[in-house]
Amino acid sequence: MKYRLSLLSLLITNAFACTTFASFNGTNDSFVMAKNRDNNPDNQVIEVVTEKNKFKYLALSRKDVPDFVSAGVNERGVAVFNEVTIEYSDKAVGGIADDFSKDILQNYSNALAVIPDIPKLIKKYSDPVFYQVADRTNLLSIEVAPNHKYKYSITKIGSFAHTNNYQDSALIKDYPYSEAEKQRLANSQTRYNRALELINTESSISLDDLQNIGLDRNAGNDDSIFRTGAKPAPRTSKSLAFFAVQLNDNQPTQVQVNLYSVGEKYNYKLTNDFWKQYESGITVLPPNSK
Repeated sequence: MKYRLSLLSLLITNAFACTTFASFNGTNDSFVMAKNRDNNPDNQVIEVVTEKNKFKYLALSRKDVPDFVSAGVNERGVAVFNEVTIEYSDKAVGGIADDFSKDILQNYSNALAVIPDIPKLIKKYSDPVFYQVADRTNLLSIEVAPNHKYKYSITKIGSFAHTNNYQDSALIKDYPYSEAEKQRLANSQTRYNRALELINTESSISLDDLQNIGLDRNAGNDDSIFRTGAKPAPRTSKSLAFFAVQLNDNQPTQVQVNLYSVGEKYNYKLTNDFWKQYESGITVLPPNSK
């Protein structure tokens, strides 16, 4: 089932403004990655999805759009995060769940295996979207532009960040920014620079350290990593959720979530016993942390 909630209708306002940040310098020599999901308020859930002959995965989703993946990780330790684009937002004609995050979570056991299939995935879902696909040793960043154009990069060491503007200039050569897009671009670059600054000052980063970065308000209500919204209105775009993963060698994946909008927190170790609980369908998980 596809949900035709147009991405374009959600991008008309100064809305989507997610921030992703990652480091290979996590505690116990792990890889850690986190995301603040920003949007107008919606009914978010943490769910486990199980389909026959597919990898199981846990994701930040929406109650009304269970195919939607904002960030997730599968039973093989592959995490997928995504962000929408400032540039080409008028080309985003699919529904909110029409990207290939779910496809990757259900079908891939390592990040690099995705690379030869990128054209096939884009043929299926061609909207401009940014993706980060990570396992313990590689972070694959994919930037998709209109007309099936894309670029990818691989990070194996150090820190990484991504917000809502293209980092590969070849994909936006001579792009005609509107005044509103210029403002959103400046906001996006402010969050990008701040996320890299903060994550580069940390050593042996824990999920709690990532949450502290996610709560940073250095640049005010609407330009910070943690956005409270430019206007004191219920429907103003703001930071709704924090989702973080820690991927270790020969250890269970750890997931930490904070649904800012409702004050619910989650902390899971994704052991074999955890995955065995879920045999079919979609299961919405209860908060289990304070």
